[in-house]
Amino acid sequence: MQKNYTPVPIPLKQRLREIRVRVIPLAVFLMVGVAVFFLWENQVSSPAMIGEVVGDRSTVASPASGILINFYYNDFDRIEEGQLIGQIYRQDTLYVNAQLSLLRAESDLIRESMDIGADDMRNRSNLEDLKIEELNSRIALAATRLRKQQADLNYRRAAELYERDLIAEQEYELAKMELELLSVEVSETEDLIEFLGERVRENEEFQRYDTRADRDPILAAIRVQEQKMETLLAESAPLPIYAPISGIVSMVNHKTGEYVAAGDSLLRIESAEPAYIVGYMRQPFTVQPEAGMAVEVRTRKPGRASFESNIEQLGGHARMIDSQLQRPGAIYESGLPVKIPVNPSADITLTPGEIVDIVLRPGW
Repeated sequence: MQKNYTPVPIPLKQRLREIRVRVIPLAVFLMVGVAVFFLWENQVSSPAMIGEVVGDRSTVASPASGILINFYYNDFDRIEEGQLIGQIYRQDTLYVNAQLSLLRAESDLIRESMDIGADDMRNRSNLEDLKIEELNSRIALAATRLRKQQADLNYRRAAELYERDLIAEQEYELAKMELELLSVEVSETEDLIEFLGERVRENEEFQRYDTRADRDPILAAIRVQEQKMETLLAESAPLPIYAPISGIVSMVNHKTGEYVAAGDSLLRIESAEPAYIVGYMRQPFTVQPEAGMAVEVRTRKPGRASFESNIEQLGGHARMIDSQLQRPGAIYESGLPVKIPVNPSADITLTPGEIVDIVLRPGW
């Protein structure tokens, strides 16, 4: 006799437990595996190259030997291209003063050699007197400016020491007063030279003196002295130093008032704008890089922003990779450098010196 058994009903709670124990772990495993695959492919895959963002940089060197003046810069100061950043005072003060004294003596000799015995010759000699007086005034102005430059250096040094309470107020005031007096003397001498120049032009126009051949030797001697003075002033004038690029000061090697030799590094300027990227293809090459090959540049910032670019140029030979770009623990790594332009259309901010990852995309 066949018996019919009624299946024992399974409670819903038991069914849910079976699903939680058998089905859900498998589904979670599959979903995590798919997520890991996509994350690894898009975010964590090993780059084919590592690169560094490069910006313009320039080292400003002294163009001549001398005293560095009007040079007041510190790290992180902003400098624009073509900006005057300092001056080099090339000549020794004693030498310049000696040359000015020589010119003054030669101009006095010209004055004494003039023959002014006759009245008409005496009248016509007024022009030579004026020109010699103008020449002497210009020599005096050059000497005064020389003293003013030295006084300006002394005042700046005294002001800096006074702010740090290293000198007395009286010493600071003396340096300031000396500079002010020399400034007034320079201004007054310039006014005198301008006045004498006008008188000389008036006399030349009135007497038509430039057409008289009998006085040419004196005029020629005066012109020679003027040319000597112009040459001396040009040689003794401070040599200006201009910034070759715009950027931020990253290193200062000298201060104002120091003696520098020709070629000495004064400061370094680094541009804040990226110029290009230098990547290094490590050996062995899994893919042979070529000019024009598409690449993907990935930053290491949160979010792993990226942009498309291409290889613009290849290096001539493999070279040692910079230590900050080598893999941890590597003692020596070499690679082929490649130049990659920064994509201007990419809305990504790059900083010179920043390290980026580069993935080759052959066939794109």
